[in-house]
Amino acid sequence: MTPSYTHRRARVAVSFALFTVCTALTGCGQKGPVLYPVTGKVTTPDGKSLEHATVVFHPVDSSDPSAVKPRGKVGADGSFTLTSHTAGDGAVAGEYRVTVELWLSSGKGDDPPVNRLSDKYAKPDSSGLKATVNAGPTELTPFTVKR
Repeated sequence: MTPSYTHRRARVAVSFALFTVCTALTGCGQKGPVLYPVTGKVTTPDGKSLEHATVVFHPVDSSDPSAVKPRGKVGADGSFTLTSHTAGDGAVAGEYRVTVELWLSSGKGDDPPVNRLSDKYAKPDSSGLKATVNAGPTELTPFTVKR
């Protein structure tokens, strides 16, 4: 083998290795829009927690019915953290209409769970709840929901 053949093979091998690494790296990292951490609180007018309620954020600017709708589960203290894909990853910055539902067992054997809140809170257009997620960590103004 001549030195030029050996050098050419080495260059091809190095080029292939670099191509492989670059291709692999393009598959890594965050996919989709940037998500920002979002926390909030939901209580009744007298300040009681709506523990176990589900809060869903509906993007105002999206006409795509399959758009991600970040959601959170309300804890014992009324607080929630939004999740879009993985626990606590947050939401895309923007304007949202917010819905709140509290599905609990009726306590009567096999009866299905019942939403313990007014139906108006289950619909983005009638809940009256709105939120803005900033391009950075966002702590929302608490939501007050009547039972």
